[in-house]
Amino acid sequence: MAETFHTMLGVASRALHIASVVVLIGGIFYARFFAGFSERFRNWVYAAIVALVGTGLYNLLTKDSYPPGYHAWFGIKMLLVLHIFAAALVACLREDAARRARTMTGIVVSASAVVVISAWLRWISLP
Repeated sequence: MAETFHTMLGVASRALHIASVVVLIGGIFYARFFAGFSERFRNWVYAAIVALVGTGLYNLLTKDSYPPGYHAWFGIKMLLVLHIFAAALVACLREDAARRARTMTGIVVSASAVVVISAWLRWISLP
């Protein structure tokens, strides 16, 4: 029973993590290239960042083993994620539309790199 609960918690954590990424990065991509930033999106940014930090820590701490090279790539990924979080918070507070657009462009570029690194980390972690 405990093993089933642990498995379900792991799946739920991973699903929430991915859903939060979709909301944060997808929303910023849409705002940057199609619709403009809506003030209503600000609360979604805050919620997505909190969910990403929580589920990311859970996923990291419950991982069984780390293959060679994992920590180096994970460190690079975390630096890019910190940039995304900081820039997203700044974009929420910016009044100037041109500067906000430039900030969101930087987020999209960093997010693309994070997705590639995440895929690599997942691939080297598979048995």
